[in-house]
Order: sequence, then structure tokens, then C-alpha cells
Amino acid sequence: MAHPAEANIRVSEGNDEESPLQIYTDGSKMEKGVGSVIAIYRSGQNIKTLQYKLNKNRTNNQAEQLAILKVLEYIENTQTVDKKATIHVYTDSQTTLDMIQNSKIHTNIMEDIRRK
Repeated sequence: MAHPAEANIRVSEGNDEESPLQIYTDGSKMEKGVGSVIAIYRSGQNIKTLQYKLNKNRTNNQAEQLAILKVLEYIENTQTVDKKATIHVYTDSQTTLDMIQNSKIHTNIMEDIRRK
């Protein structure tokens, strides 16, 4: 695992189908509850979908952040993932991307994401 100061988080737009894995994240808050979902694709095929239910008091942004943290944990703990390969993680949460890059924000989940 890389030291947080050496993390290579790059924010860009678009889609790179050449990456060995493409991982899409989303978080939502609706009347029925709060949740996060992760869809993992290899060569255009969905190989895994992960879903997480959060406490109803959590926010949409917290759900988005949890999804990103769970992706990083999945990559870290999965034997079949080449840790040296480029893996593209896609999110629609500009707020979360901005928070990751803002070193002045020190919430627990942001610190967990940066440590990964």
C-alpha cells in the first residue's frame, strides 16, 4: 500500500475501455433509505456488483464516499486484481472528488480513502 502522500489520484473526465477493470460507483438517498452501489466490469462484462445500505440519517455525499472507500478496499483485498495495473474508478460525485483533493478536509471517511 502506498503512503498517502504518494497516492496517485487523478481526476479526469471520460471513459477508458482499455483499462483492465472499470469500476463505477454511486450513492443515493431516497425515501426508502440511503445506499451505495459498485459495479465492476472487465472487458465490458459486469463481473461483480456490490451494494451497501447505510443508516437513514446519512447523506447522499456520505453514500458516494462510502462507495469509493469500498472500491479501494475491494482492490486492496482481491487476489485477482493486479495491484500494479491501472484501474479506472468512475463516480458522478464532484463533491467527493473535490474533498479527496482538499487536504484541509479531515473527516474519517476522507482520511480512510486517502490512506488507501
